[in-house]
Amino acid sequence: MMKAITLLSGGLDSTLCTVLALRDMEVILALTVDYGQKARTREVESAGRIAAFYNIPHRVVEAGFLRTFASGLTRAERSTRSSREVWVPNRNGLFINIAACYAEEMGAEAVLVGFNREEAVDFPDNSPDFVSAVNRSLSYSTRNQVRVISYTMEMDKTEMLREAIRLGIPLDYTWSCYEDGPSPCGVCASCRLLAKARENLDLRTTDEHRPGTQLKP
Repeated sequence: MMKAITLLSGGLDSTLCTVLALRDMEVILALTVDYGQKARTREVESAGRIAAFYNIPHRVVEAGFLRTFASGLTRAERSTRSSREVWVPNRNGLFINIAACYAEEMGAEAVLVGFNREEAVDFPDNSPDFVSAVNRSLSYSTRNQVRVISYTMEMDKTEMLREAIRLGIPLDYTWSCYEDGPSPCGVCASCRLLAKARENLDLRTTDEHRPGTQLKP
């Protein structure tokens, strides 16, 4: 069975990708990157709970230098309401290469990423073309030719949420908000996409991310 390292932020996308991969491969490590993002405490907590739920070892990797770049994800004074405001230079490229280092060292053939077609419109580093280009690069930079796989890349947020509910994923463990706090902010770009998906599926829209609660149809 193929072995994989998953990049797990604790959000819906990376969680669903990880769970879908468990049907086909052994996920031997979940990596969460702490790059100084405002939501890092919630992301690390959520990723740890999800990894424990699925019996996957979890590790946090530091990449704090990224906080020096001007992004709404890392700067308290900057907005997170649009894709332009939350762009972090080469973030996904860096994360994948970090995970590929672990993959080669641990004998894993794949790095899992929770990309989706909706966000690929605004973020080219979520697109199939990006994955193809990275895989060409990794074929040279890793001896065992690690490759990137995304089980969610052809889905939109609504499809992902529907599939997560079908699979019984503990959505109360996830954190998809760009901000930190006791509950999701409801106004950042990520929260709005998830709210749209909930509306499309006619789901309850209150308290779904608070500890001990669950999204319900």
